[in-house]
Amino acid sequence: MPDAINPPHVLVLCDFDGTVSTKDTVNRLVRDHLTDPEWRFHVKRYMRGEVGSLGVYQAVAPMMKMTREDLEKFVLSHAALDPDFPRFLEWATARGIDVKIVSDGFDTTINTLLGNHNIRGLEIFANELKFKPDGAVAISHPHSNPACGSCGTCKLNVVRRFRSDYDRIVLIGDGESDRHAAGETDVVMALHDLFVYCARSGIPAVRIDGFRDVPRLLTRRINAVTFDMDGTLVDSIGTITAAFNHMFSKLGYPMMTEQEVARVTAISLKDFVRSYLKPDEADLAIKIFREYYDRIFLQQSSLMPGAMETLRTLNGNILQGVVTNKRGEYARRMAKHFGFSDNMALIIGAEDGFKAKPAGEMFEEFMRSVGANADNTIYVGDAPIDIEAAANAGIDAFAVAGYIFSAEELARSGPRRVLSSISDLPAALQPLI
Repeated sequence: MPDAINPPHVLVLCDFDGTVSTKDTVNRLVRDHLTDPEWRFHVKRYMRGEVGSLGVYQAVAPMMKMTREDLEKFVLSHAALDPDFPRFLEWATARGIDVKIVSDGFDTTINTLLGNHNIRGLEIFANELKFKPDGAVAISHPHSNPACGSCGTCKLNVVRRFRSDYDRIVLIGDGESDRHAAGETDVVMALHDLFVYCARSGIPAVRIDGFRDVPRLLTRRINAVTFDMDGTLVDSIGTITAAFNHMFSKLGYPMMTEQEVARVTAISLKDFVRSYLKPDEADLAIKIFREYYDRIFLQQSSLMPGAMETLRTLNGNILQGVVTNKRGEYARRMAKHFGFSDNMALIIGAEDGFKAKPAGEMFEEFMRSVGANADNTIYVGDAPIDIEAAANAGIDAFAVAGYIFSAEELARSGPRRVLSSISDLPAALQPLI
């Protein structure tokens, strides 16, 4: 294993369109320089999944007319370098991290944009676009995979080409051409659709908004973790549903399923009854709920699979706490009942003097109390409200997918990571490189 004397040899592979360039250039470049309306047929085949980008390029190249001057004007008008990319390159160079561009777009577009910003010397893997004297173009694919024939540039083959040369390979990308490579890189840093795809496919990925995020996220050490309670550490949706349905039946409201309860009642009990029931019923509803819930919540709840093992793994190394919209009294009793209260530096819940989620007040109190800072603190939850609340507190959310909220649904809410299980958390807290 590499050690402090011999640090890991790291390669970062950067997609271009939508990543290094914040604008997707390739589709517009092709579309703006086509001379035959038949191109729409080939694009529709691509959209239906009948042909990959390689097939589209081969079909439309004879229909294109463009000079080098046309391309240079196009890049000035329609490409935009991520403003933090040059600083990222400086950071990587200072640490001996290699950076290469892997793109299913065109080498000339990439070289032109980088050259406009005085960036030279990066190795580029892309389709080659050449200009003929008569204004026609030729497109070649030196990095395609003949055995597959899907993409013009096979990013998976590029990963495999360098696998034996590096200890860690990082992929930074945003789109469809990055999907094949994502499953074989050590770290995926994903924008936009790629993050959702990785969540849906069970591929670990870190969401980024641009190159500004990359240095910090690749190297940071997380030293404080706050947990949601219900659905994250404790499987209590059955008891919560039973208590709500008991309350509803007493007040003449229709019953809810577990899915409906989990989605509708994620806010605190007081906020829920004030929002969904008649104003004059609020106090009675809370009384009915709590009298019933008090009798069942410890006996009929259980720990989530892997929760206790995860807490034990983190104990002694990571500051831990609970931030929940469950009443603070219930949360502390539940933690003691299941044997993890001693793991927690602080347990904060509803009615402890702070606004409930999605407000960020409880997280701010946790960080103040334990001496943690926002950059190195995360929140682990299982619902979109948890992601929203973490964002309001200025911390990252790691979302745990379950049967209530799918990995894809959680990914669309914008957490930093989506975990398939809470058991994945200890590994996810480690520095990425």
